[in-house]
Amino acid sequence: MNQQFLESLFIVDSHQDIAWNASLGRDFFEPAASWRSRVNDGEKYGERLVTLPDLLASQVRLVIGTIFVLPERAASKWEGYYTSLEEAHQQGLAQLNFYKELARRDSRVKLIRTPQELDEHIRAVEAGAQALGIIISMEGADPITEPDQLGEWVEQGLRLIGPAWKETIYCGGTGEPGPLKPAGYRLLAEMQRQGVILDVSHMAEETFYNALDAYRGTIIASHSNCRHIVNTDRQLSDDMIRRLVEREAVIGVVLYDRFLAGANASRKSNLEDVIRHMSHLCEIAGHTQCIALGTDWDGGFGGEAIPEPLTGLKDLPLLAEALLRNGFSENDVRGIFYGNWLRILRRGLAPFAS
Repeated sequence: MNQQFLESLFIVDSHQDIAWNASLGRDFFEPAASWRSRVNDGEKYGERLVTLPDLLASQVRLVIGTIFVLPERAASKWEGYYTSLEEAHQQGLAQLNFYKELARRDSRVKLIRTPQELDEHIRAVEAGAQALGIIISMEGADPITEPDQLGEWVEQGLRLIGPAWKETIYCGGTGEPGPLKPAGYRLLAEMQRQGVILDVSHMAEETFYNALDAYRGTIIASHSNCRHIVNTDRQLSDDMIRRLVEREAVIGVVLYDRFLAGANASRKSNLEDVIRHMSHLCEIAGHTQCIALGTDWDGGFGGEAIPEPLTGLKDLPLLAEALLRNGFSENDVRGIFYGNWLRILRRGLAPFAS
């Protein structure tokens, strides 16, 4: 195995719920191991993995950080849910402000809003900078209480939107099927006009097809796996994958036991399961340009539910080794780890060129 190649890799992760974790009282500046030793919140939120020290000590150098607010009906054991659109709005703004304050507080954190800022950050990373870029996204668009409000969010740095989580005021979502609603069509029109990237992860299937027909801008699936392997509405069917490939979209594979091996699996997932999902994407697309990483770590689960033998962010290069062992080339691995995301993010951020 080419150790120099493995050490040269950096990682773009397209889905981390950083601000939501902070809203739960989780200190983003304390290493995960230290946090776990002090605070017993793993049973509620998952064994913690993602903090600034852990990210900087790993090879992760760019993340799509979400604004995510939780509807009361889905709260279960979680806290901090919203009971009205106004609460969703206020919680979303608080998370947006968290990212802005994070960048003000630590010079190693860069908020990326333009292709120029993206390229500047990547040049610094390639020169050896220990820095973290964050592009702000929204998962579940209820904080945007009406489509005409989108410009206010864009002005403050929002660059991607996934309209669904479960059902929202805009569309159907995971476990709550339905079409794109009239407000959803208006939101997509505003997103296209203002250049905001569309994230189709969590969309109900009917909404997915409605959205692809209605929206002509840049599309991604930030954190979705293959329904052919794990048959739930949370995953992408083969036809959905084909439609995304036709649009030159990129799909971030989720590193989560239930999405890799299924909720009823009698074992934990492993890196071979990750390879199965990536290989299936390759079979449909005929290439590796649609494949990337969207770990979703600390997104309601943690270290107890990630594929073996991974124990944290520092272990992600083990996936590169597994890919190489399974016939993927070094160029394929570069694409999966960072190149495919950088290509589509440059395209998607182009409307914001300075």
